[in-house]
Amino acid sequence: MPKKLQKVLDTARAKYVLVSHRIVYTAFDLATTLRLPLGDVVKTLLIKTDKGFAIALLSAAQQLDFKKLAKVASAKKITIPKEREMVTRFKVKKGPLASFGSLYALPVYLDKNLLKKKKALFSWGSFKESILLPVKDFITVEQPTIGMFGVARKAKAKKKKSVHARRKG
Repeated sequence: MPKKLQKVLDTARAKYVLVSHRIVYTAFDLATTLRLPLGDVVKTLLIKTDKGFAIALLSAAQQLDFKKLAKVASAKKITIPKEREMVTRFKVKKGPLASFGSLYALPVYLDKNLLKKKKALFSWGSFKESILLPVKDFITVEQPTIGMFGVARKAKAKKKKSVHARRKG
């Protein structure tokens, strides 16, 4: 974990635990790997608005509603930038972005549904380690803008089994 982040968390007396896990690339994979409910894992998205870059955080059980986030961010348009833009702009290696906007001097938007959780797993920028942190401690440290911009994940359509009757004779 970056020393800057550790210092910020320690100064705020946040009760965090580093959680090691196998290499994962998505919040969904992290929840599956650790056998946790999707709602206990925070999805971290870099977004680009007409005002600049920001970080949007929502439950892995949700998808981002761009229109709702645009209202929360008072932005005309929200996009997800390409990874190469993130690497160039923030001078970071390819990989996961930390949930902590203060590391990049970025505003943070937190979906209101995460307030229902006492603790959640946040990214600190590693494929194989995450931070289990009380949501209230995260709010104290990051001072995010809180709003409703997550929507329930759409269930994948199940394939219908085709039934073929066999005729005799």
